[in-house]
Amino acid sequence: MIRQRGGGTSYASSRKQFLLLAKATDEEDSSTRDEAATTLKLYGEATIRSESVPPPHEKIHDFFSLPESASLLLRGSNNDEIVEITNVDNDLREAYKQQCIKLNASVPTANDLFYDVTTSAVKFPGLQIMSIATIGTKVIKEGHAGFPVYEFVLIRDATFAKGSRLFVWFFNKVTGKDKDKREDQATQSLNRIRVLPMDDGSITFECNANLSITIKIPAALMKIIPNKEKAEKTGGESLCATLKADIPTALSGFRQEYMNWRNNA
Repeated sequence: MIRQRGGGTSYASSRKQFLLLAKATDEEDSSTRDEAATTLKLYGEATIRSESVPPPHEKIHDFFSLPESASLLLRGSNNDEIVEITNVDNDLREAYKQQCIKLNASVPTANDLFYDVTTSAVKFPGLQIMSIATIGTKVIKEGHAGFPVYEFVLIRDATFAKGSRLFVWFFNKVTGKDKDKREDQATQSLNRIRVLPMDDGSITFECNANLSITIKIPAALMKIIPNKEKAEKTGGESLCATLKADIPTALSGFRQEYMNWRNNA
């Protein structure tokens, strides 16, 4: 989070920068704006394991089958808002299928569940950018032991801004949200949570998550992001840091909830 410092100085400075960039962006010829844009491709991946859980584990399949168990992981460390999508249309199922193919995920089934997850992605002085991610979830079996595995596939996401009217207008302008045109999904993510058996009979939960984002930066903004390679490297490192910061807390909560449920089942 970017916090405001020095009273209204940060806000005023940000407002001035937004005004200058908005003017430059608005003056670009619309027919050449897309051609002048630079595409940044950011990628991050992380693998995290929980602390071990002692046996027994006969009922672990039942725990993975509970909808609230998947919600624990989707909610993450920020306690994001989660809504299950109960009215799943053909367009959503087809988009899910295509993303599974692109990410080399398992084939969709009729038992897969769908959720909308709303997060507060970024906060600037005068502007808050929100994100809504639609995620398909499935439980599969893996290995000779047949332990359950979650697969979370990002199907689509949408961002919107709240705050100052000027900043919201600028956000919509540079992201193309002021235009009515359909583009390919720019963010892709596959998250697998598996059960790893240990020699002593205990288990651990392992999460492997990857996140890739393709961003088109208008020429006006590239004036303050002159080095494409460095921007991609820094952006990828930021994605890795985000995953590594969020996953351990989610896995810890999932592990604790599993032990509580098992002991009371």
